[in-house]
Amino acid sequence: MAIYLAAIVTVVLMGFPLYGVVLTSLQPESVIRSPELSLIPTTLDFSHYASLFSDGHPVPLVSAIGNSVVVAMFSAFLGVALAVPASYALYRTSAPGRRLMMGALAAIYVFPTLLFIIPLYIMWVNLGVFDTRTGLIIPYTAFVLPVMIFILGTFVRSVPMEVEEAARIDGATTRMILTRIYLPLMKPGIFAVLILGFILSWVEFTTPLLFTSQLDIMTVSLALFRSSFDIQIGQLAAAAVVTAIPVVVVTVVFQRRIVGVLTGADR
Repeated sequence: MAIYLAAIVTVVLMGFPLYGVVLTSLQPESVIRSPELSLIPTTLDFSHYASLFSDGHPVPLVSAIGNSVVVAMFSAFLGVALAVPASYALYRTSAPGRRLMMGALAAIYVFPTLLFIIPLYIMWVNLGVFDTRTGLIIPYTAFVLPVMIFILGTFVRSVPMEVEEAARIDGATTRMILTRIYLPLMKPGIFAVLILGFILSWVEFTTPLLFTSQLDIMTVSLALFRSSFDIQIGQLAAAAVVTAIPVVVVTVVFQRRIVGVLTGADR
């Protein structure tokens, strides 16, 4: 009984802020700014969502959504393409500098993001990739790559070393071992990190904030929050809901696969 009660309390605590954002996005601006705002609305106003997709919005939203889809998908697939051989090299081989490289990967999450972004900003300007999709895909991939490697590394370690040794005795090369032994066993993990990479890239805000200035390059996470000098609370709440919808849908649809990989059930 206590477990279910704790679960209910957790759901309420986590769900109430989300409910508040959705409720705010469906209320008129005059009601939002007044003390009469109630937790149970009597009317629903969709004008904030309409204003996001109207011609008068400062940023072309359809273009921003397209940019996010392209950048997030390329980042996720490129991250997986790099993470598969990297996880094998770091977790199964005795490559020189292996511990140093794993420490560097962990440092990406230990140190503040701005520590890496500021030097990258200078490099991107000098290389001419500022304000381009390529200039977003590369740092996106770099930031999601460590978590992909760590997750896929657990699949690599789950394969007994005797299996690889037997394959080598039969004349299998490293490429054959990776593609015919490890890759089939890593498929659940590859699918999960692909989804995680897409989600992390979709919600990224700091990178496009610093690496883009043109409206036609901005991603949806940044574009939705650009407005006039007058801050519209309802429009900001609607922007937050629109940004979160793809993440919520993907998470709900693939939650079993993601949870299974993260908890080790699919290994």
